[in-house]
Amino acid sequence: MNEIGQKLLIIRKRRGFSLRQVERLATIIADRHNDKARRVSASWLGRIERENHSIAHKKLESLEEVYDIPHEELIETPKPENEPATSPHFHFPDVPAAVLKGLTCPEEPLLPPESWLAYFPDTTLLPPLVTTDPNCSRTVRRRFRGAEPLYGILGANDMTLMPFAQPGAVVEINPSIRTIAPKRIHRSIFERPIYFLRTHDGYYCGWCQLDAEKNWLTLVPSAMTVVSHRRWRYRQEVEVVGVVNRVLTRLGFPKNLSFGYVSPDEHSNST
Repeated sequence: MNEIGQKLLIIRKRRGFSLRQVERLATIIADRHNDKARRVSASWLGRIERENHSIAHKKLESLEEVYDIPHEELIETPKPENEPATSPHFHFPDVPAAVLKGLTCPEEPLLPPESWLAYFPDTTLLPPLVTTDPNCSRTVRRRFRGAEPLYGILGANDMTLMPFAQPGAVVEINPSIRTIAPKRIHRSIFERPIYFLRTHDGYYCGWCQLDAEKNWLTLVPSAMTVVSHRRWRYRQEVEVVGVVNRVLTRLGFPKNLSFGYVSPDEHSNST
């Protein structure tokens, strides 16, 4: 249970809960079980977060329920303090190790999007995978055109590419190609390049269009989604991270993510 106080503090901050909110939620849980031993006071939790103390099993169960976190993850051995900044755990301390392993270790079966979707509400660029994962049997590094591939995740709220790429999809990015292709006619939507973008308010992924003067870059959403076009001043407000080479996405449409999508029938009726 060593360092569990620090881990509880990180998880609470990530969830956006105050100490009083956790106390109220734990009280509800304790009342539901009719068990006062499950209650967690704000002062007690604050002390636990600052110091290393053992925690009674029932209080720990209440915290696991409040934070919606499995027991195994909470008691997992913490990452070492000298963990390199290139490690995914350094950038995403609140994401379970099993989820990050499923995203970054090519020797392991890739976890389904449902396993990580809740941890990435917005589209995210993963840190460069340039080190060997000790849980993998080979080096994660792969090369093409002299550049290391980058990887991103389409967030749970990102409907830009629906239904061609579902929320939770993993994209492989070639950072050596960072120029927007000139406007031309494509034989199909699958021939049109998809770009991964970095802006002042986050990451975006989708088809792009650059005006003739190269002053404005427009993110073009799928015609089958209600997402609006977005526009930034080229090179001043937006940076092209690279072009997407491959997309790992689910087939079929997730019912629990039906917002922001227009079915073919609805689209034809609205035009």
